[in-house]
Amino acid sequence: MSKDDDKGHGRDDRLTLTIGTPKGPFTANFDKAAKVSDVIEAAIKRMKLSGAPEDFEVFHGEQELKPVTRTLVSFGLADGDKLLLAAQGEGV
Repeated sequence: MSKDDDKGHGRDDRLTLTIGTPKGPFTANFDKAAKVSDVIEAAIKRMKLSGAPEDFEVFHGEQELKPVTRTLVSFGLADGDKLLLAAQGEGV
């Protein structure tokens, strides 16, 4: 078995992520090539959050996922990972 055989168990081009939001968590599927900004927009729609996408930041553990134009896979995210969507600025 090569090292590459360990990569991408499950869906090759999709990630199932759980996103914690100010209104509670939700789980969704994202394309690995999706951007962090896509996660923010999905959370706003799904959880009916107030504010614009630039009002939020996303964390994976202690790491802030910046810039929001980077793809999810570029941060090394794996299927089943948990992210936290937090309001930034005065709303915190």
